[in-house]
Amino acid sequence: MSRKDRLAGFAGQIGFGVETDDASGVVRVVRVPCLLAGGVLGTCAVETSCDPATGKPDERIGNAVHAVKVTIDGECDGRVYYADGTAIGNYLNGDEKTWSEISIRKGAKGVPEEDETAHDLLHRYAKGIVGAVWEARHSGAVSIEDPGPFYIPNTFEARAAIAPVQDPIRGQRIAIIGLGGTGSYILDQIAKTPVAEIHLLDSDYLEWHNLMRAPGAPTAEEIELVRAGCLRKVDYYHSKYASLREGIYPHPVCVENTSMFVEFLSVYPIDYAFVCIDQLTEGEASRQDAVYQALSETGVPFIDSGVSIMLQDCAVTGSVSISGYAAGSELWKNVIPNARLEGGALGYSNVQFPEVNATAAGLAVMQWRRCTGQYVSETDSLLHKLRLEKVRIFHG
Repeated sequence: MSRKDRLAGFAGQIGFGVETDDASGVVRVVRVPCLLAGGVLGTCAVETSCDPATGKPDERIGNAVHAVKVTIDGECDGRVYYADGTAIGNYLNGDEKTWSEISIRKGAKGVPEEDETAHDLLHRYAKGIVGAVWEARHSGAVSIEDPGPFYIPNTFEARAAIAPVQDPIRGQRIAIIGLGGTGSYILDQIAKTPVAEIHLLDSDYLEWHNLMRAPGAPTAEEIELVRAGCLRKVDYYHSKYASLREGIYPHPVCVENTSMFVEFLSVYPIDYAFVCIDQLTEGEASRQDAVYQALSETGVPFIDSGVSIMLQDCAVTGSVSISGYAAGSELWKNVIPNARLEGGALGYSNVQFPEVNATAAGLAVMQWRRCTGQYVSETDSLLHKLRLEKVRIFHG
């Protein structure tokens, strides 16, 4: 994606325009949402100039290669502001009514960098000006696209122009059943997609080993809660992602039988599920059939993710497997290993590494995207298995 396309993509998402005069080397963004003095919402134009042959910024507009001219659509003091009321950029010049020239150097303090093109420069300024509006929580009053579930500007989609790719999953309600190593990494990835709801199901309390194979790190306060044995997994992971987005719901429940889970799904309907539960080697629910059967009965498509590794001569061997099931399918009965009957088999020795869990999560999320039409796919394979010894993915 070219630098010009990145600016155009961001402009398209937010709703402002880009004007380029190739002959004069002037590049301008117009109708950019901004904050004016006193927190008043407004729009502005931001422009710079460049060498038409190379596209690199020059000093003709703004009096410096890293400066721009901002023109307010109306009259105020010619400046644009951050949400805390401080003016954006170092003031260079202006009429104190409708325009100002401001400077923001790229790079770390004392280690300046140069913008590659004028489009890079305007993209950098536009993100800061629009970001101030978002921070002030005024997005509903200006022409900024709905951010979906996120509390921050969703520039991710515009940067790579992938908004249409993710359209099939907007509004989806996702359940992640089991928040161990794999489930927590699935949450990390799903939380950064525009799905509407994410339901977390796990009744366990967080333990030290959980922290060693999950994304992120606990705060000092959370460490004390773990030490006291009173921090549930669902509450911990909810707190980690609640600042990023809305729509995450913790459920400290343990699925004990099919009817219980069917009732849960009637209260909290979901569109897709990720199953990341440990297999039981004894007891009535030999394969956690209660979860799988309830999802089948309620017509919820799901992906089961499993890590089957063990130590062999002080090294790790085994595989990562994911299998996907359409709504109402009961093929899981023939695919997912029966833990009670195969309890001594590879996979029930509880050997896990964070990179293996992350790989299992990545494969599961990729399969979900494939099933929801976001990936070009030439296979409808039910089972995908990554062998650690040969680093190959098998389809079955």
